[in-house]
Amino acid sequence: MQVLVVSPPNSNTVIDGASCTVTRPEEHTDWSDFPNLGVLTLASALRAVPGVEPVYVDGTVVPWPDVLAHVEANAGDILAICVSALTATYEAGLQLCAAAKRIDERIVTVFGNDHLTALTRECLTSRTRVIDYAFVGNEVVGGFVDLIRTLSAGGEVSPPDHPGLVVLDGQRVVATPQREEPIHTAIDYSLLDRVFEHSKLYHENFHGRVVPTFARLTGRTVTAGAPVEIGRGCIKFARDDACSFCSIQYGGMWRNSVPDAPAAWALVEAAFRAGYDYLYLTADELPLTFGRLLREMAESPPGWWTDLPEDDRPVMVGYARADGLSDERRAATLRGLGVRQLMVGLDAGTPVSLQAMRKPLVPIRDAASGYRAELMFEHNVRALRVARDQGLLLKVGFVVGHLGMDATLLRENVDSMKALLDTAAGGVAALDVEVLSPEPGSLDFTMLLDPDRARDRAAGLGLRTPGRRVHEARARKWRGRDVIDREEAMADYVESVMPGLTLDDLAAARAEVRDHGRSLGVTIGA
Repeated sequence: MQVLVVSPPNSNTVIDGASCTVTRPEEHTDWSDFPNLGVLTLASALRAVPGVEPVYVDGTVVPWPDVLAHVEANAGDILAICVSALTATYEAGLQLCAAAKRIDERIVTVFGNDHLTALTRECLTSRTRVIDYAFVGNEVVGGFVDLIRTLSAGGEVSPPDHPGLVVLDGQRVVATPQREEPIHTAIDYSLLDRVFEHSKLYHENFHGRVVPTFARLTGRTVTAGAPVEIGRGCIKFARDDACSFCSIQYGGMWRNSVPDAPAAWALVEAAFRAGYDYLYLTADELPLTFGRLLREMAESPPGWWTDLPEDDRPVMVGYARADGLSDERRAATLRGLGVRQLMVGLDAGTPVSLQAMRKPLVPIRDAASGYRAELMFEHNVRALRVARDQGLLLKVGFVVGHLGMDATLLRENVDSMKALLDTAAGGVAALDVEVLSPEPGSLDFTMLLDPDRARDRAAGLGLRTPGRRVHEARARKWRGRDVIDREEAMADYVESVMPGLTLDDLAAARAEVRDHGRSLGVTIGA
């Protein structure tokens, strides 16, 4: 029996009437260049279930009508459709599963990932005829595999036996706590093309978007990219202090990693032997969160690595906070590992805006201090210099908008972003500029739903918000909903918490920064 593990496309690309102006997926520099590691991990883990054929489906590259046609043609042989849903893709996932249920109601549907974790009750109570089971959090591979094993054997599902499982009992949401588990490392890359052809599509996108820029800036030609998970987590999660717009639902473990350097190198080697030479280390933050593991890797490279000429070794890329990259020792460790490119979220340009976004890494006793925001701004500038000195290319990310932003702050932020790009000219490989989106699970989404909390937090920053009456009307619109039109929510959030501004203002600012980067020769989305 087939079990489809699916990453749907962005809903606004396949569903008529959805807003799609500042959220076009192709305008993001990572769009469709790499396999989806989360989906591939779950599909790989299902190989342990007798009688189950895992089917990897990435709807960002495979035409969505082809997926629907596969379900219709093979419904009698499909045990389950399992959807990894972000807010941007949730509605498309519902569309697929509703179609499957109409074709054959025996097909079991399972949802998971950040959107379901953030809006568990809303999703389960609103979609009783579409969603059979859900998993919340990050440590769900074991529970998920056990659920599919039970379903495949025709057994009765007992929720307490499946860590992370959530079901609806009447109107009561019943959740089984997650269980700590190691990172699943047995990745089967052959699943990418077992049923649907993905590799050719990834290859075309990668060669059209990544290869030319990387070759121009480094002289190195890479051929194929893949994500590799040696660790997951971010130093900000340690004290539940994620950036205001971060919607990552990290589950019960703020940090998880392979046990040691040999295990990490084994994952790098496996991806390299599978034909990938541009390896995307997926941790939400590398130098501050996984510094010890990175140092151990640098101190004990395996023979296969040292035997290769440097230009034949796989390139590694990853994420770093500016205050981690600004330390020359940490940057040198990354460069020594073969890391050539880092994604760095510089985000807002000015200190007060950095503080509003909760970007600074702040001790609990100092949580309200603007001094850390001033330091964060300095880290941004220093990180650009250190990266240049170490020969590290940067993919820079900016977010436009925050609680309490007005026209003056918007102008200051745009000018600061452009100045930072000027400082880094020649060392920035790519640029992503996004309008702030209040994604479910983020502090900004909480602010959208809670006018009083938004007003109090803005006041604590010395900022103001528009009137409460308008904000409350918009908050009522979104409370209890499971489907979130991201652009509509973005527009409502801007007008609720950013005095005198509209989504069009932020979109224009985004376009100005993107155009400035383009004038400097930086790759911009698409």
